[in-house]
Amino acid sequence: MINTVGVVGAGPAGVAAAIMLKRYGIEVLIFERRTVGGLLNNAWRVENFPPLEPCTGEELCRKLEDRLNVNDIAIIPEEVTAVRDRIIVTRRARYTVDYTLVATGTAPKRLPSLETCSRVVYEYRDIPPGTEVVAIYGAGDMAFDGAVRASLRGSRTLLFARGETLRAIEALKVSAEKAGVELHRAEPILRVEPDEALLKITTSLNVYSADALLICIGRESLLPSINSDRCEIIGDARGEIYRQASIAIGDGIKSAMKIALEG
Repeated sequence: MINTVGVVGAGPAGVAAAIMLKRYGIEVLIFERRTVGGLLNNAWRVENFPPLEPCTGEELCRKLEDRLNVNDIAIIPEEVTAVRDRIIVTRRARYTVDYTLVATGTAPKRLPSLETCSRVVYEYRDIPPGTEVVAIYGAGDMAFDGAVRASLRGSRTLLFARGETLRAIEALKVSAEKAGVELHRAEPILRVEPDEALLKITTSLNVYSADALLICIGRESLLPSINSDRCEIIGDARGEIYRQASIAIGDGIKSAMKIALEG
């Protein structure tokens, strides 16, 4: 009999699972080390929810948080480090549950050689306030989405792609061009050096100055240590190539229903 489920991560999959479990009368402990919504907090525009009008990621995250509040589900603001049988281990405490859903999402693929100061970041929300010139390294959807968002908020935006091929969808490439993003194809970043209040960014072709550098070169599964047969990984944390918030929500709902109906 499953009476209490721990949900690790309050992104789309975790929130959807938690709400569905609560609807079935199952107690939920949901853990989130940062903010509700996960990577959605960075998104300029979210258009992959057919029933909803396109909106910013921040707006959608507020809706997810509102749904948790309406369902009386409180966030435990702790980072989960391990799941051991029926025990969820955080950096502060241990929690006993009957089952665990791990919805920790993804972590960025890093370039340690470029991490020369705190103004080199991997998420848009970590760009320091007041940044006037933003350099972005990447050629996928997240890089282009961040570039559009930065440009529309008044920053000069330099987007560097390692090769000629751009992996972002056409709609984002068009939006970036309209927003005035300065695109540099086949211009990999070689070095980043702090230079007083700026960053000195050396590429294969030139040297640039920027207030901050956002690196978006890919994501990979982010998981705590797991040693339990009463645990399931859901959403983007599963490491599948199809990473969409709407898919993660469906995955969370499906897993919650399996727990509620099959026990």
